[in-house]
Amino acid sequence: MYPKSYPINAIIVYSLKGAGLLMIVVAVMMLMRLSKMKDAELHNGNKMELKVQALKIIMPLKVQAYERFLLYLERVQLPQLVKRVYVPGMEKGTFHLQLLQNVREEFEHNLAQQLYVANSTWNAVVNAKEELVNQINTTFGQLKD
Repeated sequence: MYPKSYPINAIIVYSLKGAGLLMIVVAVMMLMRLSKMKDAELHNGNKMELKVQALKIIMPLKVQAYERFLLYLERVQLPQLVKRVYVPGMEKGTFHLQLLQNVREEFEHNLAQQLYVANSTWNAVVNAKEELVNQINTTFGQLKD
């Protein structure tokens, strides 16, 4: 293994230096691994903090969107629509168009709120609007001049 010219003490010293170097390398690798784990932990903590901050911003917007859709559905109920749109002496065709225009304007006014609500909620609002338009058209189709 080693030439005979090396005394046993030198072999032990070199072996200890090699073992020490190996321990230093392992320690550095462990420190690097711990550092990466700590960075990942901080990153995950930051992600959680960002999620909490996002919820603080988004939640009021979501609540407001649901409130606006409720208000929309209340405003486009036929009794409220008729009170708001009808003017005594108004012709049938004009009244019909005014009702439809009012429903569409109310809907368009709240269109951006779809960003903050579930797809099922948005679909329910769209379906309610379409049913109301169909109901208005059917009713006016049955009326005489």
